[in-house]
Amino acid sequence: MTTVWLALRADMRRRWPALLSLALLLGLIGGVVLTAAAGARRTDTAYPRLLQWANATQLEIAPEGTGFNGYYTALARLPHIAAMATAQLYTAVLSPRDQTDVNVGSSPDGAAGVSVDRVKVLAGRLYNTRAPGQAMVDQRLASLEHLAPGGTLRLYAVPSTPAGKPEYNQAVTLTYRVTAIVMFDNEIVPTGSSATMPTALISWPVAAPTVASSLSDGDEASIRLQPGASQTAFISAAAALAKRYAGTSKHPGTGGNIITINLSDQINATERAIRPEAIALAVFAGLAGLIALAVIGQLLARQLALDAAEFPILRALGVNRAALVTLSMARLAIVTVTGAIVAVAVAVAASPLMPIGPARLAEPDPGVEVNLAILGAGFAAIALLPLAVLLPPAWRAARQAQSPLGVAEPVARQARPSRIAAALTHAGSVTGGAGAAMAFEPGHGRTAVPVRSALAGSAIAVAALAAAAVFGASLVGLVSTPHDYGQNWVQEVDLNFGSTPLAQIAQGVKTIPGVTGYAAGNYGQLTIDGQIVPAIGLDQVRGSGYLTVLAGRAPAAQDEIALGAQTLRAIGARLGQTIHVTINQDLTGGPGPAHLMRIVGVAVLPAFSRGTFTPTGLGTGAVLPAAVLSRGVLSQSVTANLGCTPSATCYNFFLLRYRPGADLTGDAAKITAALQQSGCPVGSCIVPAVADQRPGDIKNYASIRDTPLALAVVLAVLAIGTLAHVLLTGVRRRRRDLALLKTLGFTRRQVLGTVAWEASAFAAVALLVGLPVGVVAGRWAWAVFANAAGVSTTATVPLATVLLAIPATLLAANLIAAAPGWEAARLRPAIVLRTE
Repeated sequence: MTTVWLALRADMRRRWPALLSLALLLGLIGGVVLTAAAGARRTDTAYPRLLQWANATQLEIAPEGTGFNGYYTALARLPHIAAMATAQLYTAVLSPRDQTDVNVGSSPDGAAGVSVDRVKVLAGRLYNTRAPGQAMVDQRLASLEHLAPGGTLRLYAVPSTPAGKPEYNQAVTLTYRVTAIVMFDNEIVPTGSSATMPTALISWPVAAPTVASSLSDGDEASIRLQPGASQTAFISAAAALAKRYAGTSKHPGTGGNIITINLSDQINATERAIRPEAIALAVFAGLAGLIALAVIGQLLARQLALDAAEFPILRALGVNRAALVTLSMARLAIVTVTGAIVAVAVAVAASPLMPIGPARLAEPDPGVEVNLAILGAGFAAIALLPLAVLLPPAWRAARQAQSPLGVAEPVARQARPSRIAAALTHAGSVTGGAGAAMAFEPGHGRTAVPVRSALAGSAIAVAALAAAAVFGASLVGLVSTPHDYGQNWVQEVDLNFGSTPLAQIAQGVKTIPGVTGYAAGNYGQLTIDGQIVPAIGLDQVRGSGYLTVLAGRAPAAQDEIALGAQTLRAIGARLGQTIHVTINQDLTGGPGPAHLMRIVGVAVLPAFSRGTFTPTGLGTGAVLPAAVLSRGVLSQSVTANLGCTPSATCYNFFLLRYRPGADLTGDAAKITAALQQSGCPVGSCIVPAVADQRPGDIKNYASIRDTPLALAVVLAVLAIGTLAHVLLTGVRRRRRDLALLKTLGFTRRQVLGTVAWEASAFAAVALLVGLPVGVVAGRWAWAVFANAAGVSTTATVPLATVLLAIPATLLAANLIAAAPGWEAARLRPAIVLRTE
């Protein structure tokens, strides 16, 4: 060991700059990989950690009347509850003129936003729950009103008539001091219509009792259940309590009925929206790690080859094979351990850049993060994996070190010549044969070139680009094709909590010449296998194909149902199976009667939502015939009841199709005016010119659709670096071979051609392997992603892009080869042969 130690010390003094540069390069590349790996984990866990930090609730209970008659106090005593906050809700607008709605809530117990559903403060501080006149506002409201902590928020609270019609001319001005700009946990990825509205949380009380009572829009309790508590059992207990605290005309109470809103679908939708970015980072980390291993493997293999050149001398001095291997591994270990330390430092320094996308908003602890598990595993991998890869070559080099003293070149096995080089030579292309030989024959000793690892790295990069192109094209197709995410109409007439019979809307549609078809539907909520599922009822009145069906067909009979793919998996059912379905009637005291229904289809659903109810989306939700859900529509029509009777099928929304070139804006205005003339309150029945019912998942995917391609471009840069390195290394290590070729009569042009052939052959093999593998990997990745999201698994293969990659890669390879080729062409054979 003394000999090894002395040789190592001498080597460090002589070659420390080269070893340090290798360590820094390894550290930088490893740092990128560790940053992506730690970022993937941080991105994936950001929202669950936010929910845990915020003490987030899972259910909302809203009585038909009020729960402040002792109902909430009794509710809080139920053993199912771990945490609870109550809130009084109000109707408010930013201005009586533009009537921009604002979600306004205030917590009498001071828990909401502070200890339960804790808000994330972006600027300022939490309000004082005991100090009236303070407000915390979200970013939307702050942007609309140009608010900052310490500023003044002015709202106009709007009373309503007994029929539910807002009286904007009676609006009351309310003024508050803003203490904080905050983020609510349901705003990370907005999933419902209320989640997209500006929101303010006001310290209790909102106003004087006489004023506040006239402005109230109801109250609710937000519930976090004990771990393992049954959601169904709790809802039944809450409904039973509501009947006990129903109240009287003189002493109002719950009215005997409650609305239950399950927040789990919103939580699941947010996690689904975040997960693709986490997966993209993880895949990038894996691919970048493989390419980094190939690149660093080349450099360390070169270092090993230089070390092996001295083995015969050391063997002549009596150093055994084990000591030679130990010396080589020690030299490399100095590089890898130093590189691992640098990589960990880079990952920690870059950690504030993570997480990415919506998860960045959700991150409860932004800034520097030290993930001991990932950084520890990464340190071990960077320090030990290259040593494990290079240990066999080091052992072989030590075993072959049998040359006599004075010959600094280990004996090597005769390498098998490249068949491609031989074929090109026999075909008459001398430069082609020489270039292919340089591309595929690694050589040995000091002239060895790590072509195999370079080819592997380049093929991986090409495959990653092809896979990213396939996945990216499929994602762009999904977010830009309404049919793919379930929207097969142009306009939606949405009455929200209002309802109307078909005859009334049909009469209005007849006056619109551009309408080519329409469907009618209503909102609802089901309980299937103990899970609350958002649902719509749908009748295809004129035309068909309003529902995007992945398998089976649309439901037609009243005992048929279609489910989203995610919902189908969640309840553990399959197409054709008969299941028990409970139709929740909202204001009738919880669950209604149970039905046996047969699953006839797997559907993709756009966003159907109203108020704070969980919306449908992609693979989440259910579709039934409208008559099945219509039984509860009349009791729900607290905003507008346009001629509904208990015996009629009533609808909450209508889906319209138009012929090309129709005046959508003008037709929407006509339908809005007709609905208002029928008694629909102003502001409650608004028909947008073009319906945008993209689910929250689709909106988020649209914002990250370029992420796979961006990550693939980074991998391509690494691949270009790999190719450039192997060409430069090949030219410099094979100076003697090139000098011999020039001595034998090669002109500068032929030498340039040889290097160009080397680059082209190298790129061609990378394309030959990488493109098919990449296309297959992209299709597979899309199938996995689409299946999880609940959309079509058919991938879009951008054939033109894939084919264009062939000449583009060959051109890039030849451009990269220009500099090494020119260097090779300028070699002076006499000088090279004398020094080599």
